[in-house]
Amino acid sequence: MLDPQLHQSKPEQEIRVQAQKEYKLLGRIKINRGHSLFAFNVKTATLKKVELKKDVVLTTKGDKIKRSKVFQEPDTIYIAALNAKNALKRIIKHYNNSKNQNHEKV
Repeated sequence: MLDPQLHQSKPEQEIRVQAQKEYKLLGRIKINRGHSLFAFNVKTATLKKVELKKDVVLTTKGDKIKRSKVFQEPDTIYIAALNAKNALKRIIKHYNNSKNQNHEKV
């Protein structure tokens, strides 16, 4: 005899659609050979090395292009430098220059 439970349809599964995130290009930074990318958070005053997401893109001719991407965090400045010490020097230099320019305008 046939079991009626085998012929029952399976309950519908919920399909969740993730909200589509929009990414837009904010800028490009050229990183020299041997340098790393550092992120300085302005609010917390922390400096950390950023891991790059590397992609390979195929062109219509069949060539491979290597690209690296970073997703920007809020209130963060990105700097390419040889090491953390040099990155910190560049941040301080940039901050002092912008501070002097603001005083000259007043």
